[in-house]
Amino acid sequence: MKKKLLISLIFLPTIMLAQTTILSENFDSYTSGNTIVAENGTLWATWSGGAGTAEDALVSNTYSSTTSNSLNVFNGGAGNYLHDVVIPFPSVYTTGQYEIKMKYYIETGFGGYFNLGSVWATNGAGYEYGADIFFNSDGSGHVSVANNGVFAYNQNAWTDISIMVDLDAGSYEVFINSTSIGLFAWGAAGGFGVVDIFGVAYTDAGASVETGSNFYVDDIELIDWNTVGMSEQALEANTQVYPNPSSGQFTVSLTNVKAGNYELSIIDMLGKLVHSETLTVNGSISKNYNLALKSGLYFVNISNGELTTIKKIAIK
Repeated sequence: MKKKLLISLIFLPTIMLAQTTILSENFDSYTSGNTIVAENGTLWATWSGGAGTAEDALVSNTYSSTTSNSLNVFNGGAGNYLHDVVIPFPSVYTTGQYEIKMKYYIETGFGGYFNLGSVWATNGAGYEYGADIFFNSDGSGHVSVANNGVFAYNQNAWTDISIMVDLDAGSYEVFINSTSIGLFAWGAAGGFGVVDIFGVAYTDAGASVETGSNFYVDDIELIDWNTVGMSEQALEANTQVYPNPSSGQFTVSLTNVKAGNYELSIIDMLGKLVHSETLTVNGSISKNYNLALKSGLYFVNISNGELTTIKKIAIK
C-alpha cells in the first residue's frame, strides 16, 4: 500500500551546488531481445532477485530516444504483473540533493509507472517508498496517490522526467517535460537508494481501475548535487531571503556588506533563469519581490563579481 505524501515546505539551508553524475544507462550497448538483468546484472536486478525470469524486462530496438535501444516494460493486463526491475544505487543517500532523470515512451491505450525508495533487498524486504509516479492510459499522470499532483503527457512520444530529491528538506519536486508538477514530501525515512520500474498501470488519475502497461524507458541518469564549501562566509551570513517558504512574495536583504553592484538572479531547479537584476548596495539593502513563480524550489544567486552566495527558497 502506497502512503499518502503530504506537501512539505520547510526552511531550506544556504548551499552552493556542483553536479556529478553517479550513474547513467542508455541500453545501447546491449542486444535487443535480451533481458536487462541477464545483460547487466551488476547495475540491474529484478524485484525477486532472479535474472532472465518473467520479471526481467526486455532490451528493445522498437523505440529509442538516443541511438538504438531502450528498455521495454509491460504486464499481461490488469493484475497480471510481469516486469519489475530495479537499479540499487551504489549507496543509500540520507543527506543532500539528488536528481533522477529518465525518458518514457508510452503507447496509446497503455500506462506506466516507477517509484523511488530507500534500501532495497530481494522481494522488497523493508522497502520504503519515497515517491511514486504513475502514467495513466488516458494520457494523465499522478504522483503517489489518486488525484494528487495530476499532470498530462503525450502518448506515442518521449516524455522527459526529472525528480529532484532534497533529503535535507525531506521533499522532492517532479518535472514533466521541464514543467514543475509540484513539491511533495519524501516518504522514505531510510533515505534514497533505488529506482524501481514496475509494469503496473491505471486507466486515469483516480487510480481505481488497473489496466495494461506497455512502455519504454531510456536515458536514465542519477546526479548528485553536492554541497561544497562556502568561502564567502561574511556575505552568506549577512544575506537573508524570507519568508521561506513563500507564496511568491518575499524579501531579499543584505546587511553590512561591501558597497557596490550585486547581480541577483533567480533560477529554478532545471537551471532556467526566471528573474535577474542589478542591486546597487551601499552597505545594506532590503527589497521586496512579488513574482509570479510556479510552486517549487528556486535558487537566489547574489554576486558582486568577487563574492557569491546562493540561497534556496520554496514557493508554495
